[in-house]
Amino acid sequence: MATDVSDNIANQNDLIAMCQEYGWDPLFLSKEQINIEWDSFFREVEVCRAAGEWKLCEELLKVAKRMKGKLPVNYSSQLAQYAASDLLQQSSRYSWFESLPGWRHLFNKHRVSDALRLVLSGQNLEPQVFCFDSKADSAEQWGLEMKYWNTQQKHELAVALGNSASLLDLSHPGISQCLEESTLIVERMNQQIVLKAIKQSPLRSRSDYEKSILKAWALDPDCDVYLDLLRKVVAFRLRQTKQYGLLADEFRREIVEFEVTKKLVRYLMQAGSEHAS
Repeated sequence: MATDVSDNIANQNDLIAMCQEYGWDPLFLSKEQINIEWDSFFREVEVCRAAGEWKLCEELLKVAKRMKGKLPVNYSSQLAQYAASDLLQQSSRYSWFESLPGWRHLFNKHRVSDALRLVLSGQNLEPQVFCFDSKADSAEQWGLEMKYWNTQQKHELAVALGNSASLLDLSHPGISQCLEESTLIVERMNQQIVLKAIKQSPLRSRSDYEKSILKAWALDPDCDVYLDLLRKVVAFRLRQTKQYGLLADEFRREIVEFEVTKKLVRYLMQAGSEHAS
């Protein structure tokens, strides 16, 4: 694969080809548009980011930066929002702070407080509960700081702090617990972004959306959100087909649950047979 494939992008078809080269089937970039449609472009970046397609996001943003002169003014803020450094911060394949000068000097166990301030400064924040007393247990304090941001719904920040703790060789049950909780929440939030994009995509069908919900549920069956989405899909289809006639009015909830259960069982049986073969 070429190092800077984004340098050869001239129109929307080139963008689509680049996405496919990275194994990504676009949700919003249509071949019907020759010139780059920027609203669709940034929607594609958003869903790629949520899906963890970091390298593709990086290449897409290179295209936007290279064509900045052609970029409408109202999209400039979106370009800044999806700056490469922000993407790298969320990626498990990269360490965003490696791009900062002197990061190796800061990330050692003797400069924990400096490292904490550095991570928080990425979002213009300050430490809130960390005790800077030299006698305090740094790992415990780091875990308490993570817990604070976890309770503030700053889960991506809590994940960044948790990943930074490993660089600092900090180990504490509080760190592990908060990292696990926030990672799960971030993953679920990102999955919901992807599902919403599939639902709204003009290049995907209702069947594609349903299959994506089932796949997400199978990977995370404890998340009730996926079942709620599936119930809505089933309820809509029942209204359209009127399969149960007058019974649908009186036993709507029971029928929806019955149909949802059938779909879940069918999906699991199919997945099991595919795995066995």
